[in-house]
Amino acid sequence: MKKYFLIWTLVVALAVTSFGNSAMGDGEENEFLVLFNGNNINEAAVAEMEAMGAEVLQEAPQVGLAYVKGGTKEQMESIKGVAHVAENIEIETSELALEADEDVMPREEDTEADLFEQYQWDIKRVTGDGAAWDITKGSHSVVVAVIDTGVDFTHPDLQDNLLYGKTFHPDTTEEDAYRDSGTHGTHVAGSIAANGRVMGVGPELGLASYRVTNNQGRMNWTGILNAITTAADDGADVANLSLGTYSFINEEQDRLLHLSSKRAVQYAHRKGMIIVGANGNNGIDLGKAVETEKGEGKIYGPLFDTFTDIPGVVSVSATTDRDTLAYYSNYGSSNVNLAAPGGDYGPNWPNEDGDQSLLEPESRAYSTIPVNRGSYGWAMGTSMAAPKVAAAAALVKAENPSFSRARVITHLQQTADDLGKKGHDEFFGHGLVDAYEALK
Repeated sequence: MKKYFLIWTLVVALAVTSFGNSAMGDGEENEFLVLFNGNNINEAAVAEMEAMGAEVLQEAPQVGLAYVKGGTKEQMESIKGVAHVAENIEIETSELALEADEDVMPREEDTEADLFEQYQWDIKRVTGDGAAWDITKGSHSVVVAVIDTGVDFTHPDLQDNLLYGKTFHPDTTEEDAYRDSGTHGTHVAGSIAANGRVMGVGPELGLASYRVTNNQGRMNWTGILNAITTAADDGADVANLSLGTYSFINEEQDRLLHLSSKRAVQYAHRKGMIIVGANGNNGIDLGKAVETEKGEGKIYGPLFDTFTDIPGVVSVSATTDRDTLAYYSNYGSSNVNLAAPGGDYGPNWPNEDGDQSLLEPESRAYSTIPVNRGSYGWAMGTSMAAPKVAAAAALVKAENPSFSRARVITHLQQTADDLGKKGHDEFFGHGLVDAYEALK
């Protein structure tokens, strides 16, 4: 059974949309993820695969992972040096959670940050209504990697801060590195470093786009891990991962996902890169046992193992404009480090009657979307919360260049606005990230 992989956005009401491979038709070759014993590509094993008629489509060399077409699972597992084999993951994003602002009209005069003033309660909450910018707005010497659907390099609010783009899907071209396959990545980038009609938490930070989708919005696992390790090699200070998947650690496919993602994260950590991850949008306790099997005891899950459950990854839950946990946000005593505004539809949604007249659309997060889709729009989700923490981490690094990865994270936790129970709790972690307090 193929694993579903999700971009952490919300679609109508509570559902998160993902798409899996349909059954493989007659004559189609199998595709596999092959993880080697070591953190590198085993060339002898690759040669043996190719001798069997298999083709290596993509590699993640710092992780020891290959995306292979042809052969059988049994053949792959029989090769010396192979640790795990799993079916390739079919991944597709959904952009239905993002709504363009159709009422935005071209400015008749040069009014800077007018949409920030009107709509961006979330950025104001994190920056002390812009007070953080009196200390620093960041600089291009500190780079945030946006590992996502790509970013629109033509957007006027992002152009000055976008430094470079790279693409990691085998079905893309070099030009695709400068485009968004949907809207998600551009919205995330705006939350980090927009500087125009809307503002990001760090409006002068450097942005780098690591696109992991093809033009149909499909991703592949090898490309995502490649993007993480490449961003670390490129010297990115922070990486934002508003994407993820649930997994059970006792399933074979999930073991490959868990081990390979852990290798990628540990590689990035050794390079000093901070990784911030969205915690998911299904409103579940990620640390809670959901099944007990006789003779085996508690089976924990689903666990967000792939990224935010890995030690050292900053896991972010989503809050509302009332400083409450968003109804969709996942949580868990060991699965949340910090919280940040992700938005919702106001205090009266969801409701028992499904009364949409009670929706408050402006309680969502407002940011950039691609110019050809309207330039600005609303969204909500932990996808919108994580980039605010990523930007705050980058601002701390800009103001304190000598701070290590661990020290930046600890500093954000110590200066967060403690919501809910005193101290660390399962909903907000150490509290709501506060860039102004962190920079004071």
